[in-house]
Amino acid sequence: MVEIIVGEKRAQVRGILFDKDGTLLQFISLWGSWAEIVLDGLERELRLEGAELPEGPGYLLGVFLNEKRQVTAHDRFGPLAMGSPSQMIGIAAYYLYRTGVPWNEATRRVTAVVEHANEESLSRADIRPVEGVVSFLERCKALGLRLAVVTADDKRPSEQHLTKMGIRHFFDSVVGDDCVEHGKPFPDMVELACREIGLEPHEVAVIGDSVGDMEMGQSAGAVLQIFIDEEMRFEEPPACTDVMIRSFHDIALQKHAT
Repeated sequence: MVEIIVGEKRAQVRGILFDKDGTLLQFISLWGSWAEIVLDGLERELRLEGAELPEGPGYLLGVFLNEKRQVTAHDRFGPLAMGSPSQMIGIAAYYLYRTGVPWNEATRRVTAVVEHANEESLSRADIRPVEGVVSFLERCKALGLRLAVVTADDKRPSEQHLTKMGIRHFFDSVVGDDCVEHGKPFPDMVELACREIGLEPHEVAVIGDSVGDMEMGQSAGAVLQIFIDEEMRFEEPPACTDVMIRSFHDIALQKHAT
């Protein structure tokens, strides 16, 4: 057992489950360029039908754009932060459907846009780990903790992102939205990750940067829900959070005799 200590909160764990985007990697370093590519691609599809993107198109994905339509930030309660790839395809496809494109064709065309964005953003984005996360993962493994990723993204691109950052080897399991019947905030990801790493939910802590992460962990019975707010955008922790941190340096780990 390892004791995890955050302020006055303490818990004994055998493993830790991490959200990916905004928790392990800096969100905008990857998803900013991805959202820009998707919005450009959707605009091209709409123009083929004689339509345009709505005014203020950033809200379609839950991002904030400057006057050059570059992503500057994201809504922590929005679809890009909390939704699955299939949900975002549905949002974008609706705008094609409104122009008279049949739903099946709209979905197919938007899926192609999203797949192109996945490839382009992976090759050109400067994906950066969250500050302090690499040293924290090293401490976790040195103490024998089992680690897993539980992400609203799909499994294959998640593996690619972790590999590109050079941290894939730290994790014993990667569970994506496409691996379970119900994604966040339901408990399915925690339950599957725990089965894959040989633990029970009450033996793990969950670290994430969204309300969905906290609700997921609590609903599964994880022993501790840690909300990371590296950007310092929250004055109070969101619902279902046990403790909020600003940095991985705020977490202490020590071996606990069993």
